[in-house]
Amino acid sequence: MSNPVYQKEIKMSVRTVRFALLIMTFNGILAVLSLLSLYGAVNRSRFFGSVQFTNVIQTYSTVAFIEFAMFMLLVPAITAGSISGEKERRTLDLLLTSRMGAVSIILGKLRASLHMVRILAVSSLPVLSFVFIFGGIRIRDLILVLIALLITGTFAGSVGILFSTISRKTTTATVLTYGSLIVLIFGSYGILIFLQYLNSNNIGNFTNGIGRGIYALLFNPALTFCALIYGQVGSRDFITTLCTKYAPTESGFVIEHWIAVSLCLQILVSVLFLLLAAWILNPLHAVAPPQLWKKAGKAWDKDE
Repeated sequence: MSNPVYQKEIKMSVRTVRFALLIMTFNGILAVLSLLSLYGAVNRSRFFGSVQFTNVIQTYSTVAFIEFAMFMLLVPAITAGSISGEKERRTLDLLLTSRMGAVSIILGKLRASLHMVRILAVSSLPVLSFVFIFGGIRIRDLILVLIALLITGTFAGSVGILFSTISRKTTTATVLTYGSLIVLIFGSYGILIFLQYLNSNNIGNFTNGIGRGIYALLFNPALTFCALIYGQVGSRDFITTLCTKYAPTESGFVIEHWIAVSLCLQILVSVLFLLLAAWILNPLHAVAPPQLWKKAGKAWDKDE
């Protein structure tokens, strides 16, 4: 049986002119960048006598990174208002009094939000596949990019839904979601750079660079996506180079299978965030505000 919340959200959001314009704008930006790069590669081939394959591959990676950045901007904006929007419209109580449980409500909101992401990801594949004209990228590579985008979108969406459940206003949830993702993406790497600075200046006791602190980057979706794209275009030692710089003696299964481990951890954290959001949304677990406790105390005193 399909989720009623999912069906309702799909009818209200996807079947609109705005969503069609979003798809056109999203793929239009990617298409323009790809065509400009393709035109530049063909134009340069007139002078060199051959197409510079490096330029085409760099265009593929650039377009993929732009698509990832657009996903990280769109997903929080879509999911941050999923639950808080119901609170602002005062329709959340109607959902909670229905036969649907908190988990079903959360999953319905997440599925509806990620439905747009899936459509955008799949619709962008023809734009990314322009590289097939020159070769070097396989269909399997595009499928891996699609899977990584969907997992990262689910991860960012779970963060947005969690803060949307906690916050009363959509603006607050949006700010907290973007702030958390910025700290996760740039903050984790910034901390490692700071620790490496301390190590290079003999401040503190670092015998192995930052050691196992390098594994904190497993939760950084941007770094994992970079490792995936660089691995497809020929730089397969991206993670090894990173470890050599910051943790020279770290090696093993996690380093060798960094992308798979990172994506699995993102799925695990997404599930935990969604379960936490469902637990908070459940009225049985809600904590009453101090004003309600005061009113209850006064009513108890009157009864006595």
